[in-house]
Amino acid sequence: ACYRDGLVELQDLSPQRACARLPLAPGMRVLDYCAGGGGKALALAARQPDMQVAAHDVTPARMADLPARAGRAGLSIALQARPRGPYDLVVADVPCSGSGTWRRTPDAKWRLTRARLDELVAVQGRILEQAAVLVAPGGSLAYMTCSLLEAENGAQIDGFLAANPGFREGDRQTWTPLDGGDGFFMARLVRS
Repeated sequence: ACYRDGLVELQDLSPQRACARLPLAPGMRVLDYCAGGGGKALALAARQPDMQVAAHDVTPARMADLPARAGRAGLSIALQARPRGPYDLVVADVPCSGSGTWRRTPDAKWRLTRARLDELVAVQGRILEQAAVLVAPGGSLAYMTCSLLEAENGAQIDGFLAANPGFREGDRQTWTPLDGGDGFFMARLVRS
């Protein structure tokens, strides 16, 4: 009944913690850039209902049930096929190896190859660049993965910052299964 009435949404603790670290304010324009099912958009909209929250995914079908879920929760989230900035906050929970979830999906570690990791790192870099142009001056880009691999996390952020001097690091956090949820990484980058 609590789920049907929109009182709760199921999400791992680590992405909830990442969303809780993001500074929000009334009137902000927020974009969940790699929305998938839209869990982060819902979590952010629930924290600050007086924002404009939009969701985008390269595969729009992943967001099919988001309007119904938002409606149950009494929230408004706009689905955008082609997001147009600027946004005060862009959240990009990018495709990754999922190494932070190996505790509950241990077989996944056997499917990750060096070639697949290299492909994911390249995709992540492209997404960072695409999302960055949507960030307003003074706004933030929150990069997230459910990975604990340095190539997808710290090295990815360090490379982005070296190539984009208009951004600076605002926050960086890694959660491991020892923190009670999946392994998860979040870096908040602030645009000058």
